[in-house]
Amino acid sequence: MALFSMSKMLTHAEQNKYAVGYFEAFNMDAMLGVLDAAEAASSPIIIGFGGQFLSSEKRIVKENVYHYGALAREAAVRSSVPCAVLLNESDVEEMVYQGMNAGFNAVMYQKTNEPLEETIKITRQICRVAHFLGVDVESEVGELPTSNIKNGTISEGKNTDIETAKTFVIETNIDALAISIGNVHILEGAKAEIDFGLLKRLRREIKIPLVLHGGTGVGKDELKEAIRLGISKVNIGTVLKRTYINAVGKFYDNADLSKTDPHIIIGRGGKDDMLACGRAAIAAKVAEYIEIFGSEGAAEKMR
Repeated sequence: MALFSMSKMLTHAEQNKYAVGYFEAFNMDAMLGVLDAAEAASSPIIIGFGGQFLSSEKRIVKENVYHYGALAREAAVRSSVPCAVLLNESDVEEMVYQGMNAGFNAVMYQKTNEPLEETIKITRQICRVAHFLGVDVESEVGELPTSNIKNGTISEGKNTDIETAKTFVIETNIDALAISIGNVHILEGAKAEIDFGLLKRLRREIKIPLVLHGGTGVGKDELKEAIRLGISKVNIGTVLKRTYINAVGKFYDNADLSKTDPHIIIGRGGKDDMLACGRAAIAAKVAEYIEIFGSEGAAEKMR
């Protein structure tokens, strides 16, 4: 279809009682797997990359956000379904502005432990520039707990305060608000306990689309209920990486790599291609979420 406004996409989702998935990629195969599933289901989709991963000081080689923006934007433009491109959760202000120039038509600035007043100030200016360029802006009020996979603990978070959220939305002019209502980042193999009462109150008071991060840790029925109560975008990331890892691991277990042409293992794209297996696994997992979100066939209604 073409590149599509995230804001318009989420408004349509809210009006028609479904949610659009943001499925965070980590390489080209993952991104294309997301698009494979969306096109097969005729579902609107949001693709993109995590800013906090791209800017991580632990990276061996410093990444260039322009490579990722150009890649994702071109994929979106050539997609057969409405597709927005998000630079998600960037904690570097400069990268957010670079992302707008790089090709992302939606951005999100988020910096842990930054004073609220400073976040409002920075986000307000980001919105001024972004809206001039036709770019949507997402932000978050509250703080999601984070699961530690290694020891099974979950850090303390902070639920979204309604009055703070109302003030934040008015003062910054953001287009979508991510909320903390019991959802947890990087939670695997367990269900987050969603505060549906808080969600109802937030939906009554906040007039822009609401977003649920940490979708991996939320159960199927809870996701459906959250969408029914007003969530119009769900972020999925952790489970996609786990799915890819498992698919590639299974490939290694079942293949005799030392006796196989390396061009078959990587590059030919057939059933014996490791990258193709990872892409197919991503597509299958995304298809499951598209069904849960109720977005299958919604692309046709946006034309």
